[in-house]
Amino acid sequence: MTAALERHLLPAHLARARWFPGYSERRIVPRIIARLPFTQDSTHFFVLEIKNHGHYLLPLQVDWSVDESPELASSIVTRLHQGGREGLLRDVAADPIFIRHLLDHLRRAASIASAGWRLDFKPTSKLGSQPLNTASLIRAIQGEQSNSTALVDQDYVVKLYRHIEPGQNPEVEMGEFLTEATNFSHTPALIGHLEAAHASASYALGIVHAYVPNRGDAWAWSADRLGIYLDATANGSDERDKAITARRDYLQWVRRLGCRVAEMHRALSSRDDAAAFKPEPIDESDLRFWIGDIADRATRIVRELERVSLNAKDRSLAERLLQLHPGLREYAADLVRPSLGRCKIRHHGDLHLGQVLVANDDAVIIDFEGEPSRPLADRRRKAPAARDVAGLLRSLDYSTMAFQQSQRSEKLNSQASRALFVWREQSTDCFLSAYQETIGSSVLWPDGSEDAKAMLNFFLLEKALYEVEYELSYRPAWVSLPLQGVLRVLEEAGIA
Repeated sequence: MTAALERHLLPAHLARARWFPGYSERRIVPRIIARLPFTQDSTHFFVLEIKNHGHYLLPLQVDWSVDESPELASSIVTRLHQGGREGLLRDVAADPIFIRHLLDHLRRAASIASAGWRLDFKPTSKLGSQPLNTASLIRAIQGEQSNSTALVDQDYVVKLYRHIEPGQNPEVEMGEFLTEATNFSHTPALIGHLEAAHASASYALGIVHAYVPNRGDAWAWSADRLGIYLDATANGSDERDKAITARRDYLQWVRRLGCRVAEMHRALSSRDDAAAFKPEPIDESDLRFWIGDIADRATRIVRELERVSLNAKDRSLAERLLQLHPGLREYAADLVRPSLGRCKIRHHGDLHLGQVLVANDDAVIIDFEGEPSRPLADRRRKAPAARDVAGLLRSLDYSTMAFQQSQRSEKLNSQASRALFVWREQSTDCFLSAYQETIGSSVLWPDGSEDAKAMLNFFLLEKALYEVEYELSYRPAWVSLPLQGVLRVLEEAGIA
């Protein structure tokens, strides 16, 4: 069975799995390196080593009793036949019975050993305050790209990591710190996590958070608010009050978001007795890393821009960046050098509107994994608080530009275009001013306005370049949005 799984069944299953990188079946070469019993029946965790792609987690169950139904189709690895019986080998990451077992193991702080590996279920102090009811409604979150997540009633969010790496997972580490060691309440409480240990290495396999009632993520909510505002604006004086109310309410929420991000940074820098979270001075090695990271990404982008086919407008933007590329490293270095000796802290690392929930007109910050394309060590690396601030400023800007890019807004008149510009400027100004007011006089933010502006521009440039590389890889038709962001930073410095 193992040989058949490795050679035929798993490559076919992984090739169509939403969470696995998009590769053809023939390019996927898996090897099963661990098979860990999860329950007394036929459910196991399989750890796969996939050539050129690292390690992946696959919870599989042999099921002789299930009736095949359309909703199970994506979870079926293969159909089984044994004598007169027919069954299924299924991926059960979001299966209700599997999730109930996982929560039960977590409550008991279970530990399961097998063949040199060990599964450890590690609850936090918050588990005891959660309901002991048997989970009744368990549903998978659709659209997940890299993990598998399930909602359990109105109590828990259970996430299984698919791509696993040895080392400390920042989402687990940050969640445990914010839950157990601080009073920051604007992130879901960590209920516990699951990890596998082998030899001297440990792998985070999954995490459980308290469920926070919400109205969705702030990216979708922002688009909805902006749509209401533009519709009301287009109707002139008849709906003037509606437009004013939509903009006022949104800006109030954005100010609240700025406060919550500042409070998060204060919490993350509040414990000098925890080495992983102790604020530290920025040194020369930090500057070399950040400058080198920007320069390397810019070089990759330039190579791709020279190769890719773009429309006339996007090509014009690309040509401007290509012309500026030779001086970009030096410009970035000039921006960040004044930060030497200032404060670096643990931070979110991938903060944007999609990582914020709108809950009771407030902001709840989620997903502390960091940029998924970076290795764990880089995601745990300390940086100035300005890196998170820049991420959200770019996201607020991007959400407005994305609305303009959408099919719905192709026919925007000059009045609507002006309204979009005002919306973008006011939302970014509101967020930044609220952040600065809340952070106050602190080592986390430069005292001088010029130093603060330089540090922020450095990380705005870093984030915009990240966006360019992302769009070139996944949505080339959208590359003009981040290209404009890059050029705006460079124009402000007078070099574009």
